[in-house]
Amino acid sequence: MMKQWRSRPGREPSTEDRRRKIGARPISPVYCQNHIHRGAAGMSAQVDQFSAYLDRGEIKYEQDSENSFFRMMFDGKHGDIRVLIVVEDSLIQVFSHPANKIPENSRRAIAEAVCRANYGLKVGSFELDMEDGELRYQTSIPLGDDFPDDDVLDHILYVGGAMVDRYVPAFLSIIYGNEDVKLAIEAAEM
Repeated sequence: MMKQWRSRPGREPSTEDRRRKIGARPISPVYCQNHIHRGAAGMSAQVDQFSAYLDRGEIKYEQDSENSFFRMMFDGKHGDIRVLIVVEDSLIQVFSHPANKIPENSRRAIAEAVCRANYGLKVGSFELDMEDGELRYQTSIPLGDDFPDDDVLDHILYVGGAMVDRYVPAFLSIIYGNEDVKLAIEAAEM
């Protein structure tokens, strides 16, 4: 089970705090077989290095070698969290999705909730597709000459799941409980 992150006012979490929270892998992968196609046409060194990172962490995943996508699913506190990772030559993007889409009649209220939740976030942000109701949390890291350390990759991989777990109860209370948007987001941030 993932524990809710709480930071004291005026205090940034230390590296050790983040390692305890994220490095302990509080969300556990629940499905997917590793499908690694090393040496396939179009595979970049970054894709191979990311595959190796997932293998070192014994993280179960599915890989689409033609498009440099990785997919996995985590057990969240409030349901499954689907994760899509896109590895490009210059960027790694991680998209964490809660299990359900936002109903059409709730999208305006959730769009406001997303804006309120995103304000002040330092790593990543929520995104809402107003057309189909897809809600996701995106984190990314640019790639330079050196591939990121495992601790950095852990952070961008697991922070999305932590944020989905933190805010999904607020989103659900807005959708199904008609809770005030501002109050719901404030409760999630306590």
